[in-house]
Amino acid sequence: MIPWQCWGIFFMHFQEKILEIDNPKSFKWEEVYKSILKSSSNLSTHWIKLNLIKTTRSKLYFHLVTINNSDYKPFFNEPYKPHLPCKPQSNKQNIPCLIIPTGIGAKFGGYAGDANPIAKAIAFNSDILITHPNVVNGSVLTDLPSNVVYLEGFLLDHFLLGQINLTVNKINKIGVIFDSGIGERRIDYEVNVLNASKAFYGAEVTAWTVTDKPLKITTNVNKDGFSSGDIGDLKGLIEKALFLKSKKVDAIAICTLIKDSNKNKKYVLGEGLDPIGGIEALISHSVSFYTGLPSAHAPVLTSKEKINYKKISPLSAGEYIADTFLPSVINGLRFSPKVTKSGGVINSGNLNSIYVPSSAFGSAGVIYSNDCFKNVVLVDENKTALKVDYRHIKAKFKRIKSYLNLIKNNHANISLNSLVRPIEKIPRI
Repeated sequence: MIPWQCWGIFFMHFQEKILEIDNPKSFKWEEVYKSILKSSSNLSTHWIKLNLIKTTRSKLYFHLVTINNSDYKPFFNEPYKPHLPCKPQSNKQNIPCLIIPTGIGAKFGGYAGDANPIAKAIAFNSDILITHPNVVNGSVLTDLPSNVVYLEGFLLDHFLLGQINLTVNKINKIGVIFDSGIGERRIDYEVNVLNASKAFYGAEVTAWTVTDKPLKITTNVNKDGFSSGDIGDLKGLIEKALFLKSKKVDAIAICTLIKDSNKNKKYVLGEGLDPIGGIEALISHSVSFYTGLPSAHAPVLTSKEKINYKKISPLSAGEYIADTFLPSVINGLRFSPKVTKSGGVINSGNLNSIYVPSSAFGSAGVIYSNDCFKNVVLVDENKTALKVDYRHIKAKFKRIKSYLNLIKNNHANISLNSLVRPIEKIPRI
C-alpha cells in the first residue's frame, strides 16, 4: 500500500490502495469490475484512478485512488462501470486513439512530449486522432494538428467505457487555476504567458483564479514502479474548479507549485520515469471527476540545483528550455471536445484502433474496448515500469512491433530518427 496522509474527516484527501483479485478464466471488464467492487467495499465510491499494475498467472493487481468526500457531487455517479453496449457503431471515418499513460516510465511518451511525432504521424493518416495531454504536451513546445482531439485521461477512460460521448469544439473557453503557493510574482509571469497565448494562438482564455491557500503538492515514486503524490488542500482545488465551471468555461488548466527533487536525476538523462507524472494525473483526474470538463496540468517546478545542459537527454530536453509549461496546455485545451452523457458526434464504438504500450493496457476503458470491439493494439517496443504481461491474461490482443509500422510514406514530414530509442544528441561539426 502507498503511504497517504489524513487531515481529518472534514478534509479531502486521496486514499491509494493496491487491490489483489483472482485472475479470471476470461478477462472481461465486467467480471473484473465486479471482483474489484468486492475488494473495495469499505472504500469511498469517489474513484478517480484505476489501473492494472501487475499480473501473474493467478492474480491481478490494480492501483485504485479514491477521494474521501461527500460534500461535492461528482459528474460520474458510477466511475469505471461500463455503459456502452458491445456493438460496433457505423463509422465512415478513420478514428484511432493513442494512449501512453504518464508516470510509468514509458520508453516512448514517458518524457517531455516525446511521443508528439508519433501522434502527428498517426493523425496525418486519420480523419480524427483522439489522445491525451501526456502524449503531446512539451512545456513551451506544441505542434498539434487540427484533427487531434485532446482529452484528459480520466475522461478518456470513461469515453471508452461509453459513459460519455464527444463533440469536437471549434473553440473552447478556457479557465485557469493558479496555486497561490507559486507566489504573486510568478503568477504575474504565468498570466503574461496566458496573454501571449491569446495573442499568438487565438486561444480564448476567458478568466483565471487563484486558490485561497497553497495546495502543497508532494510527489512520490513507489515500490510498485510508478509515480504518485498528494495534495495538501485538495478541497481548495476542487472549489476553484467548480467555480470556473459556474462561469461557463469549457476546459480548465491547472498551474501548481511542485518542488523538484533528486527523484528526477535519471529522468533528466532520458532514463527511469517522470517523478511528477503521477501527481499530475491525479490533479487533472480530480478536476475532471467533479466538473466533467477537460483539464490539463502545468507545473511550476522549483529546484536549487544548477542545470547542466550538456547532460540533458533530448527526451527530457523540452522541460528545460523555459520556465513555463502553460503554452502546450493552453494550446491542447483548444482542441478538447465537448463532453456529453447523451448525444454527441463520437462514441467509443466509432474507434478503429487504440494503441497502447504492451504492458499498459490495464485501464478500464481499454480492457472494455478490447472486450467489445477487439480494437486494442499493443506496441511491443514501448516498454514501461509496470509489471504487466499480456501473456498472463486470458484475452487476445492485436500487436505490432513498433510505431514505425504505423507510418505510411511519412507524409507527416517528421524525422524517422525521432521514432527510435535512444534519440541521439545533435553533433557538433
